[in-house]
Amino acid sequence: MKTAGFTLLELIIVIIILGVLAVSAYSRFAGKDGVVEYTYQARLISSLRAMQMRAMQDTRDGYCFQVNLSAAAFGPPDFTHTAPGNPNLAYKLAGSAAEIARTCSTAIGSLTPDYLRTNGNEMAEEGLNLDGIASINHIGFDSLGRPVNNSNPANPVAQCTSGCRIDIKGVTSAGVCIEPQGFIHACP
Repeated sequence: MKTAGFTLLELIIVIIILGVLAVSAYSRFAGKDGVVEYTYQARLISSLRAMQMRAMQDTRDGYCFQVNLSAAAFGPPDFTHTAPGNPNLAYKLAGSAAEIARTCSTAIGSLTPDYLRTNGNEMAEEGLNLDGIASINHIGFDSLGRPVNNSNPANPVAQCTSGCRIDIKGVTSAGVCIEPQGFIHACP
């Protein structure tokens, strides 16, 4: 009479194989190395698209809709253009020259919502930096959603005429591409 079942040797081999698979899979899930870059990539795309939408919906002359860039941070200037220090997120309908000028600041706003910018040393603490921004300190958008340089708000100049690429570098690299027509996407 023959009984069905596994031998002790077969069970030990299966346990060893499962152990090897578990050890190799653990290293993939243990750290956040290589994942953080893609999180910041999504945040940068979101920030750029938000400012692009604002530019297409609010077509008043003189106002700048831009995302400022540095090697260790990104984000728009403060949205508080009704008064300095006022956490109101709307642009004033009939802003003064000083209020309009604040929209064109190349500083990353500290009162801007967190989902549109990085905070202080946030990227540096993760070991990340922005690459590909040597000649670009901001990317603005015109009323058609095309990238422009807002250094002279009265006469914005086309930017990214052959496309721009911003890389978020750390353990790996994740890129954000901005096409001349305004299409913003993750680079392949």
